[in-house]
Amino acid sequence: ILDAVFPFLFTLASYVCIIAAILRIPSSISRQKAFSTCSSHLILITIFYGTLILVYMVPRRASLRQLNKAFSFFYTVLTPLVNPLIYSLRNREVK
Repeated sequence: ILDAVFPFLFTLASYVCIIAAILRIPSSISRQKAFSTCSSHLILITIFYGTLILVYMVPRRASLRQLNKAFSFFYTVLTPLVNPLIYSLRNREVK
């Protein structure tokens, strides 16, 4: 659990600082662009840590084994696989 809690807290603290900095931007259009840039990463971080926490919090029973496997798939395979795709779609040259 410590291997997941410290990186999660560090990421959470980083995003609090990022959001505070974005909210200090005077222009609403610039603020919207900054939130748009951060949103894809924030969604992936939420999926990663959300499923990781669920895997450790769901009781270990035979009936929930398939659900645990699905959650494990999300944070071990799906998140790293989708991450480059999302960042490349945000690139103007790729569009």
